[in-house]
Amino acid sequence: MEILLFFIGAIICYLISAMIHEMGHVACGLFHHWKLYMLVVGPMKLYRETMDSKIKIGIEKNPILWGGVGGTLPTKESEENIKVWGKILLAGPLTSIVFGILMLPVFIVTKNIFVLLLCLMPIAMGAMCIIPMKMKTGLLYNDGTRYNRLQSGGQEGAEERAIFRLIEVSLFGGEEAVYPEEYVEPLLASKDPDFQYYGYYYAYVNAMRQNHKEDAKKQLANMESIRDKVAKAIVDDCKIEK
Repeated sequence: MEILLFFIGAIICYLISAMIHEMGHVACGLFHHWKLYMLVVGPMKLYRETMDSKIKIGIEKNPILWGGVGGTLPTKESEENIKVWGKILLAGPLTSIVFGILMLPVFIVTKNIFVLLLCLMPIAMGAMCIIPMKMKTGLLYNDGTRYNRLQSGGQEGAEERAIFRLIEVSLFGGEEAVYPEEYVEPLLASKDPDFQYYGYYYAYVNAMRQNHKEDAKKQLANMESIRDKVAKAIVDDCKIEK
């Protein structure tokens, strides 16, 4: 019975730690007047169906996201947005580390094992998310890696900036927006199948919106050729226009 209670308590401590981490991302976005669009901790989520709709409560069906997602989006197009995005990336792990450090004196006073977990888990989570790694942690690179990529020159920096700018075009360009080639090309040139798949997808959307049917078929074939190497969540995100 004690083992079961400890196991349940540890899960609760993890969920609290994940919530603190994701709220760090969200709070930074809200501070810069961005809008919450998704907050996932475990199977529970807050989300908006569109940026203008009300926040809803739901169940996240994709287990890959259960580790935590805190997403905000800009409310207007601006050259400053990508700098804010960099701050948001770092805000989550830094919040985790600060929270864990603040829990240390509480543990020293209480000697409670669960308070110790609330000290160690956030610090470990923050460290794992802020230390740059070449491998992905789930669907994407971790926060520190993405920040480093974003700040760097060369291909990796171009990929991160391109993904962000393409999201901006989706938000503010309207339903028939054509995605600038300068944002699509870095993804097409990527060695990472996930980024490359997005590149083919945006090239496909452009071809469809410009009524270039043959090019659209070519991009669909390119997408299909690497589909098995791409995360399912990314494949599901790239909706094919009918």
